[in-house]
Amino acid sequence: MDWPIVNFAAGPVAVSERTLRDLARPMLYHYDPAFIEFFEQTLALLKQVYRTQYDVVIMQGEAILGLEATAASLISPGDKVLNLVSGVFGKWYELFIEKYGGVAVELAVPYNEAIDPEDVRSALQQDPSIKLLSVVHSETPSGTINPVKDIGNIAKEFGVITVMDTVSGLGGAVFSPEEWAIDVAVAGPQKCLGGTPGLALMAVSPEAWKAMETRKNPLRGSYLSILDWKDAWIENHRFPYTPSVGEIYALESVLSQVLEEGLENYVARHQQISHACREGVKALGLKLWAAREEINGTAVTAVTVPEGITDEQLRGHLRACYGVMISGGYGELAGRLFRLGHMGKVAHPTYLAAQLGVLERSLADLGWPVEFGAGVGAAMADLKDWQEFVNSRS
Repeated sequence: MDWPIVNFAAGPVAVSERTLRDLARPMLYHYDPAFIEFFEQTLALLKQVYRTQYDVVIMQGEAILGLEATAASLISPGDKVLNLVSGVFGKWYELFIEKYGGVAVELAVPYNEAIDPEDVRSALQQDPSIKLLSVVHSETPSGTINPVKDIGNIAKEFGVITVMDTVSGLGGAVFSPEEWAIDVAVAGPQKCLGGTPGLALMAVSPEAWKAMETRKNPLRGSYLSILDWKDAWIENHRFPYTPSVGEIYALESVLSQVLEEGLENYVARHQQISHACREGVKALGLKLWAAREEINGTAVTAVTVPEGITDEQLRGHLRACYGVMISGGYGELAGRLFRLGHMGKVAHPTYLAAQLGVLERSLADLGWPVEFGAGVGAAMADLKDWQEFVNSRS
């Protein structure tokens, strides 16, 4: 099968030419002094992007490793975990809670909605035995975000350890785990950061370390052990196992690019493009999946599949005829929506115009009534301040 011309999917995303070049750096022995220095520099960059003074850990596996490792390292049999479910990934985390003996206390909303922080307060008031809270910051399958800052600070009032899945949130919002009262934040480089998959990026609070260490049987000697990284690298400058040298190269590259652009500028670029994309979608007479404008995320624009066309038809046509790859619905949302990605280097007006343009053409090809230029025009009109934004960064 031919490779796509452009990857506008929900991740892994298209990476920059600089990242591809940096991936070709010489392969080093992981205890070579040059790599040790490089790894330290990468951790320092990650701290800056996370805006944190907490310890940061880079686990050598896709972000889901970090999410499972957090459950395995924190949850003891019988522990109650308030699991906030506003989408597929929030629901999925219950599998980890239950796998490691926890009792999931679910607080759920429809998958086009967001969690109300006051409902979190009520749940914690009603059950003082809840020890942990898990929340998804950016629900990529739904294209929605949760008000994690309010949720985290409410949990802190009750002394609850908080776990945040921000796999597609880091790089799409400016935040710090300290300000949002998050004890373990887990991200991935392959979403808004515009990098390659294969690493789990974690920020860990002192309270989380204490909770891991004071469990009856602290998790050690396991690929899932976050404590092994603390014991080996943070305390003794040794690796618990061989790190993914090439992926560290790529991570250092994308973190450097984010910080060179300026984190606020980088996030603002994503936010402007995602807003313009939504304006373009609405101008085509399509319906956004999210129930409310303010809960739309920056990673993807989720769009309800229009009547008379299937998700597979639309996405297949986009790829087969125009070389454009976008994502469909995931899990329970399969067939109900499609997603237009705008992360990393493709969070840019030129890419957005191309994506909406071929979407217009594809919809028309499949019989959907389209006023050509309506979507692209609305998006470009929404970017009226783009020139000023670019000039302010120079």
